[in-house]
Amino acid sequence: MGNYASIFGSVSIPILLACVLGYLYQKYKSPDSKVLADVSLFVLSPCLIISSLSESSLNGSSFGHIALFTLVQTFLCWAAAFGAGKLFRFSSPSLRAMELTTIFANSNNYGLPLLLLAFGTQGFAIGVTNVILHIVLVNTLGLYIASRSSFSPGQAVSKMAHNPLIYAAAVGLILYVFHIPLPSSLQDGFKLIGGAYAAIVLLMLGMQLKKANWRSSLRRELWIAIIMRIVGVPLLSWLTLTLLGIHGLIASVLFVQSSMPSAINSVVLMEKYGGDQELVALNVAITTVASFFYLPIIIYWSFGL
Repeated sequence: MGNYASIFGSVSIPILLACVLGYLYQKYKSPDSKVLADVSLFVLSPCLIISSLSESSLNGSSFGHIALFTLVQTFLCWAAAFGAGKLFRFSSPSLRAMELTTIFANSNNYGLPLLLLAFGTQGFAIGVTNVILHIVLVNTLGLYIASRSSFSPGQAVSKMAHNPLIYAAAVGLILYVFHIPLPSSLQDGFKLIGGAYAAIVLLMLGMQLKKANWRSSLRRELWIAIIMRIVGVPLLSWLTLTLLGIHGLIASVLFVQSSMPSAINSVVLMEKYGGDQELVALNVAITTVASFFYLPIIIYWSFGL
């Protein structure tokens, strides 16, 4: 229990520090956060994708199980969020915001240290592969959903086609599938630049929290979206694992990782393409705080999968 609390502290304190600094930066300097969104989407993310995929060493069978789960679970979460939004008559910007926070979890900078604690190095390796697929999805499907807040479907697809992240993902997958090593100088360069992604995104979360109207926390849309992330997503993840017949360590890791709080990447996408930015920022903040209480239950549940 002491180690559990220690890991949570080592994860939460850096996150809190980055958010506080972003909050203060927004308060005293009032920067244009769209510039940071551009840097994270068009510079940092492509470097992170290429460096992560090129270094992945997971075997093809395990990769296939993880990829299949990720695709099916993503579809179910998207369908559930869309259905709930239509049922409760969400506006289009709020619906896109809930779709993002329901589909995408904070599986990287928060999820990976947690997996190392709960499942050891084997679980951590599985988690890294899921994170790679998550990064590709959030910067393709996530970009499409976010841009739909301001553009037609055709325009949103066009935005995707002009996004370097898609081509970075293609290059990374080619390197992974054909086991093509990058020159060490290039690999180190991509890792150096991509390593800044988490810090920039966390700073942006703090900036969004400063700009958010906290009276909006009383909105029913926000709490419906939070329930979808905390309750709906774990149930859908369990259903997906059951339907696909995935068991053992892979099932446990995927279940915990998909049940993490809402992804901070959603803040970047809403900032860049417009939409219900307050709903996303408050959702990420509240689900992150709530995760300290509900994740132990999720981890306990995962051991029986």
